[in-house]
Parts: sequence; C-alpha cells; structure tokens
Amino acid sequence: MKNQDRRGPPGPPGQGNKRPLRPQDEHARRRIERRERGVSQTDDRDRETFVCGLHAALAVLQRRPEAIRRVFHTAPRRLDVAPLLAVCVKRRLPYNEVPPDVLETIVKTTHHGGVAVFIDPVPLVTLDAFVRTLPRSAVVLAVDGVGNPHNLGAILRSAAWFGAAGVVLPLEPNQARLSPAAMRVAEGGAEVVACVGVPSLEKALERLAAAGVTLVAAEAGSATSPFATPLPRPVCIVLGNEERGVRPPLRLLCKRTVSIPGTGAVESLNVSVAAGILLAAATHGPVEPSQG
Repeated sequence: MKNQDRRGPPGPPGQGNKRPLRPQDEHARRRIERRERGVSQTDDRDRETFVCGLHAALAVLQRRPEAIRRVFHTAPRRLDVAPLLAVCVKRRLPYNEVPPDVLETIVKTTHHGGVAVFIDPVPLVTLDAFVRTLPRSAVVLAVDGVGNPHNLGAILRSAAWFGAAGVVLPLEPNQARLSPAAMRVAEGGAEVVACVGVPSLEKALERLAAAGVTLVAAEAGSATSPFATPLPRPVCIVLGNEERGVRPPLRLLCKRTVSIPGTGAVESLNVSVAAGILLAAATHGPVEPSQG
C-alpha cells in the first residue's frame, strides 16, 4: 500500500512494557560509543542526514545498520531494498513506498535512484585515532579546498576502490562536507574509507609527517611522474582544488611533488580524476624501499 507509514509488528508477549531508549538516552549512548572508537565529537553527530541511490544505501546497511532511521523507496525498487526493509521491520523503524515525484520532494533532488535512507551522519575519525592504527603500507589522501561535493564523492569512491587507508577532510568553509550529494556520488565509499575530520589541514599534515608519513603534493608542472618514480610508504597525497592547486604553506610541508603526464591540451585534470590516477599509481606501482 502506497504512502503508508509501516512499522514492524508488536514484540513478543510479555515484552509490552519494554520501551525503546528515549532520543536523549540514545544520543548519549552514541556519544559514548564514538568517544571509545576515537570518533570526532565536533562533527554534528546528532544531526540527521540521508543517502540516495541503491549502492550508497546498501553500503550503510552493510557497514552501519544501526545508523538507519527510516527508508523511502519507489515501487520499482521494492525488491532491491528488501534487506533494508527487513531491518526496519526488525527495529520497528518507519519505511514508505512513494511515487518518484514524492521522493523528489522529500530529498529535494531528482537524482535519488528510487531510494532514500535517512541516517546518522558518517562518523569522522579523529586524527590521533587514525595515526595510532595507520599501517606502514598505508596510502592516504588529503584534500585542500575541494569545494564541489561531487568531486569529493568521486574521490571517496576511488579511495574505496583502491584501498586507501583514509581521506583527511579539513573542516573549513571552502571544503565540501559529507553531504547527501557527496554520499550519493561516493556510491558507498564514505562508509568504507576512514574520513578523518581535522580543524586545520596544515597541522594535520605536520602531525602525519611527524608520524613518519611522507607528504606528496599533486602539482601541475612537476617534473616527477608517479609512474616513473616509486612512492614511499606510508604516504599521504595532498590534492588541491582545480583553480589554485595545493596552497603554498601546505606545499612547503610536502617532501616531494608529482604530476600526471599528459598532452597539455587542457589546463588540468578534474581533481577527482587525478585522485583516481594517483591512487592507482600509488597502490599498484613500485614502492620506494624503506629507509628504516
């Protein structure tokens, strides 16, 4: 039946007096769990967000089923979202089958793919927690002023595909956040890759360098090709935006620069395309022998 808010059946006999946690109790429990996992406490954890698209929605189900709050889907997606609806029934969460135009109104975009899941936001990992568990073979990305959420989403998708350990995201005004648009384009990548939220990218890079991570800036015009020169491990590749590149103070922190060779027929590559190429080179190319 369309446009009906469905909930799961009542619990077993004898459990009628057991009520779910109140919202404030649930939020307190989640804050404690985030603190124990090293998750940032400054990233609007108690706000609700949503993801659109089947792959992004199923990634939440696989990685963070407890984050699901409610589900909307169109009739053609009914079988595709069956695992999501099963969780809703089990946890007595609302789910609705709605026409495409109604779903468009709910999420304010035509790019919903017939599925929208309202969820807790992706938890941002603290830099200290990330560094403590960083493997010596890690490849990390850091983004500097990538303001387009579609580019950020595509970077996260590539990072997940190539097995990057994490993406460092400065919590600065000119940097795109993990918005629904970014999450949709990421196709579940934001659920797979550690998203490291930092107030200052400069200080974060200094911290990574102190931990033994080699900083490499992607810079147009550099004489070093990532395909010709082995990259060290662990390594953090710093990506700037397409207008100005990596900011000079951050560039000075980097031990080396790399540039993707091309014809020069256009000024530069899209930053998300460059991220994918550099990740492929870093994860599948030769590795510089360790010095220690």
